Amino acid sequence: MIAASPEVRPSGSYEPTTADILIVKQYFKLLSAPLPDELIDNIIDAASYWAHTSLTVNGHTIVRADGEQVYMRTLPLAVYGTEGDFLLDKENLQGEEFVLGGLPPTELEWAAPTRAKPFRKIEFQLWSHDQGWGGENGCQGTYNGAYSWFDVSVERLQSTSYFTGSVEWPSSLLFTAVDASNLTFAQQHVNRPLLPSPSTLQKNIVAERQTTHHVITWTDLNDVKEGSPEAIAAENRGQGWKSYDGSFVRDLQVGDCITLWMRARYPGWRNEAVKAKITVFWAV
Repeated sequence: MIAASPEVRPSGSYEPTTADILIVKQYFKLLSAPLPDELIDNIIDAASYWAHTSLTVNGHTIVRADGEQVYMRTLPLAVYGTEGDFLLDKENLQGEEFVLGGLPPTELEWAAPTRAKPFRKIEFQLWSHDQGWGGENGCQGTYNGAYSWFDVSVERLQSTSYFTGSVEWPSSLLFTAVDASNLTFAQQHVNRPLLPSPSTLQKNIVAERQTTHHVITWTDLNDVKEGSPEAIAAENRGQGWKSYDGSFVRDLQVGDCITLWMRARYPGWRNEAVKAKITVFWAV
């Protein structure tokens, strides 16, 4: 069994747990004039006081021309047992399992999200590079004409009732394509673009041999429009403008899994990933 383990965070950084948030909500109810639930929720949202899960995966993976591969998949989001920070090494896994779902010890330790759209932010961190040579003249060192990139998709289980009892979730599911698993996903929002699209998560820098660390942050408040200065800035960072329209975050549901895909296109092109981290925040 694998349990969440705290990570060392930068000085002054703090991420509340669901239990912390529930206690704060109780404090607001102890005021001489208790605040209504809607106002409490608005205050907590304004403070970005959200629960989170993160999964960091270490493992050298190469995708070559005209190939694609799942690099990692998150645990089911906002399900009991998935909160906190997890670190896995692809090359040293030996059949470990996560225990998810079931009932928490007390009501003040865990509460499933009750809002229709509870997710607030996703942060992706990628450590990767392309083949280190090639590309069109003038594109080297930029994201222009890059055919080595990452996409993400959402995979949804048929029912979150799957987690009403404790479930053993094999770590192999964090790296295996859905059609190779024994679980049935009702919706597989998996597009397989021939080329980087307006929804691309991140391109690699063209002809760069050194590993680059990219950080991409999406929120439910994003609303970037095609052709806007924000859209142009995203494209200049090697990111699809449409990935910043906010719909990916807003459309997430409890129990969804986010899958990170590696892609490369055309002879000679390669996508090499050495590490990735996905952190998801939701309102309690």
